[in-house]
Amino acid sequence: MTTWTDAHGGTLELKPDGTFTADDVCGNFFSFDVDELENEPRSGSGTWRDSDWKGQTSVDMSFKADGVSFGYEALRDGKTLKLWSYVGDPDEGRPLCILTPR
Repeated sequence: MTTWTDAHGGTLELKPDGTFTADDVCGNFFSFDVDELENEPRSGSGTWRDSDWKGQTSVDMSFKADGVSFGYEALRDGKTLKLWSYVGDPDEGRPLCILTPR
């Protein structure tokens, strides 16, 4: 199990069995029910998988309760691995959501 933390104390636990638990974690969450992005921190559980598209590794996730999906891009900064995501429209100038291993 790997636990990731954001700048505001939100946590994301990725478990080897492909499940996760989130507690007030930042992100760019997409709801198919209302066809829009939700930018407030979220808590809950669901499933995750890693993917590699054109050399970019990412972690794709879906909350079990409501099917809201989201993803983080993986980035290595020196020896530290980070997960990151935009929060809202990148043109709005909002800070990135960055998770680091705890």
